[in-house]
Amino acid sequence: IADEEEKKVAKINDEVTKKQQDCERDLAKAEPALKAAGEALNTLNKANLTELKSFGKPPPAVVNVTAAVVVLIAPASKIPKDRSWNSSKIMMSKVRLEPAFHQLM
Repeated sequence: IADEEEKKVAKINDEVTKKQQDCERDLAKAEPALKAAGEALNTLNKANLTELKSFGKPPPAVVNVTAAVVVLIAPASKIPKDRSWNSSKIMMSKVRLEPAFHQLM
């Protein structure tokens, strides 16, 4: 019985090791993008948000990104149901750039 359990544990250990290596590889690929996103955040200012809010009907990609930001800056475990463009504009009018966005990084 102990030999069978040892084999099961060894198999699980191999699977976990492989998964860990996969995750580390994925993280290494993602880190440059994360760093670039952080640097891009440092260039945002109130004028950028004002310009963005002035869009009557922005491209779908813009709506998707602002909806994602609405979710990311929401209080923990309170994912907003309304992630529309109007909701995003309201969020942009209330946001203070430093604390709101830099906490994401």
